[in-house]
Amino acid sequence: MKLVSDASELEGVEKTEDIPYMQILRKSMWILDAWPKNPNESRIHRYYMVFIKICCLIPGIIYLRNNTGKLSSFEMGHTYITVFMNTIAFSRALMVLSKKYNDILFYFLNEMHLFNYRNKSDYSYQTHILVHKISHFFTMYLLLMMCLGILLFNLTPMYNNYTDGMYREVKPPNATFDHSVFYSLPFDYTTNLRGYLALFTFNWYMSCTCSSYFCVVDLTISLLVFHLWGHMRILQYNLQNFPKPASLLVESKDGEIKDHKYNEQEQIDIHNRLRENLHYHSVIIDFQRRMSDSFGAVLLIYFLFHQVSECLLMLECSQMDKKALLRYGPLTVVIFQQLIQLSIIFELLGSSNDKLIDAAYCVPWEYMETKDSKMVLVMLIQSQVSMNLKAMSMLTVGVQTMIAILKTSFSYFVMLQTVAEEEE
Repeated sequence: MKLVSDASELEGVEKTEDIPYMQILRKSMWILDAWPKNPNESRIHRYYMVFIKICCLIPGIIYLRNNTGKLSSFEMGHTYITVFMNTIAFSRALMVLSKKYNDILFYFLNEMHLFNYRNKSDYSYQTHILVHKISHFFTMYLLLMMCLGILLFNLTPMYNNYTDGMYREVKPPNATFDHSVFYSLPFDYTTNLRGYLALFTFNWYMSCTCSSYFCVVDLTISLLVFHLWGHMRILQYNLQNFPKPASLLVESKDGEIKDHKYNEQEQIDIHNRLRENLHYHSVIIDFQRRMSDSFGAVLLIYFLFHQVSECLLMLECSQMDKKALLRYGPLTVVIFQQLIQLSIIFELLGSSNDKLIDAAYCVPWEYMETKDSKMVLVMLIQSQVSMNLKAMSMLTVGVQTMIAILKTSFSYFVMLQTVAEEEE
């Protein structure tokens, strides 16, 4: 697969599911069973994923409870991070089970994907190609980052075990196996080889599922935002290029300039065009509302996770030794990058909404009949509705929220670093 698309792969495509990046998305959802299902299809695997996440979350929490006060803040920080990550994965496993998630993906595939609008106009086709290229690149980039994150997260403890001599026949005294995730389990996995291999295998599997819940769900939400942004571009273009009367001004015999209205045929065309664009805008707003209802709770939990985890990751990296940087450096970069990229993507909607307001004001309502002018007024009022997606109607997802989270995370990091230094 090409990293950058030239749109040549769209030749012969008849359905949205056959678009290459949509096929990649569907295959990447396989481990989560997150592709939308018809009512008669089995959901056993989705329930299994919820169960397996509970099986990770509870032993992790018990491990935290049993070791609080016994391990240092730096040692406990790793388990806090993994417990929070499992919490996010658990919340997204529940989301995949919900009817709203299933319905919005079907609605996206069958109605709102720009592939379904490609023949509406020349500009719709151009926008479809633009969004296709963006979506293709972002799909390849994010899944590549996911694979890299899984490898680094699991290979780092293997490297630590190797350098500590844990793979030798005669192990160093008092040495223990390092793991990517620690749990409270009824068997010894820190010194016993069989226990180590069992948890090592389980952690690889859980890393794949957890990373998929992070990256694949983020990718799905981002693709929906890209296409919603594309619809906003098309509507904005339609309003900016609204036709004016064939003859705006006519010079009379005495040299006076007189304004002209639309003629009878033009009035019919204008009325139909206004009605189509007003309906189109209503469809866009409805899609945005559905997105907020489907992903709002998950996004709120996700931003709370960023608020807590980023200061912990910075705390772990502040040790500045080789092991800490190898283990937490890449993870810190990935977590920060996910917050920044998701916030910037959602900011696209806010910026496009501002442009839509200007475009609505540019519609030549002064040449229209009263009934059509009223439709323009409705469009003006409707364009004031913010397209920024809100998490649970409380938190606006965008750059401002991202900046607030980063500032707070740095403040908490300074506080936690002081506490950790006092413990030493």
